[in-house]
Formats: sequence, C-alpha cells, structure tokens
Amino acid sequence: MRQLLREQPATRRLSGLVLLATLVAALASGCASTAEEAGRRGVGARSGEHGGRAAKADKARVHERSKRRTHKARAARNGMIPRGAHADVVAYVVDGDTVALARLGRARLIGIDTPEVYGHVECYGRQASGFTKRLLAPGTRVYVRFGTEPRDRYGRALVYLWRRDGLFVNRELALRGYAQQLTIPPNVEYADVFRRAVAAARAAGRGLWGRACAGGSAAAGARRPSFAPRSRGYRAGGGTLGGRASVGDKDCSDFPTQAAAQAYFEARGGSPTNNVDRLDGPDHDGRVCETLP
Repeated sequence: MRQLLREQPATRRLSGLVLLATLVAALASGCASTAEEAGRRGVGARSGEHGGRAAKADKARVHERSKRRTHKARAARNGMIPRGAHADVVAYVVDGDTVALARLGRARLIGIDTPEVYGHVECYGRQASGFTKRLLAPGTRVYVRFGTEPRDRYGRALVYLWRRDGLFVNRELALRGYAQQLTIPPNVEYADVFRRAVAAARAAGRGLWGRACAGGSAAAGARRPSFAPRSRGYRAGGGTLGGRASVGDKDCSDFPTQAAAQAYFEARGGSPTNNVDRLDGPDHDGRVCETLP
C-alpha cells in the first residue's frame, strides 16, 4: 500500500509533463499554420491585384472592339454602309473625285464628276478638291464598294466610298454642289441617289450651280465646267469609256510629265478640234497639261 502511494505522485508528474508537451506542440503547430495562412493570403492578394488589372485591360479591349462593331452595324442598319463593303484607309486625295487608298491604290469615285484642277483649272475645281480633302484627311478609315465594272481601262478602281460614320462621300460631293452626275453603265447602282442630290444642289444654287459658275460668268482665270460634252462622250461609248469626244477619264494628274500626256492625247486622235478627255487647255492649241513638268 505504501509502495502504491509513493508511485502515484510520480505518475501524476509524468502525466503532467506529457500533457504540457502536447500543449506546446499544438501551440507551435497553430502558430505555423497561422503564419502559413497569412503568407498565402498575402500572395493571393498580390496575385488578385495583378489579375484584376489584367482583367480590366482585357475588358477595355473587348469594349473597344465591340464599340467599333456596333458603330459599323448601326450604320449598316441605317442603310449608310452596305454589307460586304471593304475597309481601307485614305492615303491622300488626288482631286475632287479621285483618291489614293492604302490598300486599293488610286480610286475614282463612281457616278460623279468634279471640275478639273490639273492642266486647266475649271470653275469650282479647287473648291471641290479642297472639300474632298476635308472629308478624307490622310488616315481616315473608309469603307469601299466596287462598281459592277470594278476598274477602268487605266487600272483605277471604280468605287463607292463611305466614311466610318456612314457619310456617303460620292453623294455628299453631289449634294453640296461640288460635282455633277456622271452615269456610265454598268455602274448605275446609285444613279437615282446622285440624280436627286444634284437636283437638290442645283435648286439651292450651291457650289458650281451658283452665280460664279453655272449661273453667271466664270471667276477670273478659271474655265466654266463643261460637263455635258464629257458626259455625252461617255454615254456614246456604251459604258466602255469610249466615244470620240471623250475616250476615257484621264486627267492631267494621271501623267508624270507633259510629254506623256501629249503622247496619250495624240495617240487617241487629239487635236485642237478634238479635245480628248478635255486635256487641252482653254486656248485649244492642241498642247495639253501645260502645267506638268
């Protein structure tokens, strides 16, 4: 009995030590877990912050693309940009009805004809050229639709042109009085549109239909535009850009030198009495594009 009583205190002490060691181990494990969890939270927070910025950037890009698609789709629904039109960018403007595009190259606007600015300046020619330059500054994004006949005999693209805001450039030139209608079959898709635009400009006395050109005497140093003979020449050719009065649609800007323009003119029967493509100046001396080098 005494022996048993002596062993009990030792057993209790041993049990106490085991319990204490267990508590210490549990506390140490808890602290390590807490530190590890805090570390994970820190890394997660930093990762989440970086991911949030990337997600915002992606969202902004998606929104911009969606905005561009919506803009074009809205214009198409409003009948301003036809489906199937090809995107391009303006490189520079040649004159009132001819532009150079980054992908397509030199392109002639279908259905209209603006007064000349090269070789011999016609009334309102410079204004028409300036207006087109304002509409189509270099870098302007545009949409292009080819005519039924996509190119003329000189390789220029024959196009209808829209800005990305839906503005129909061909029609705008006619409506503002900077161009006359010029219909050459088979490219007649918008002939009625241009006819109405020209009629509205003429009724309002805008641009070349004003007193300075059509309604009165031409400005000093500038010829009055002579659209009718040119248009008859085109129509006489049956849409093949033929006809004696005008065998094509060459402008002085299409030639690098005066000699090249003169050779073209004479090869097609040009003379002081047969002004091929109206390349001869107001003096009708048979020498064309005299302002070229």
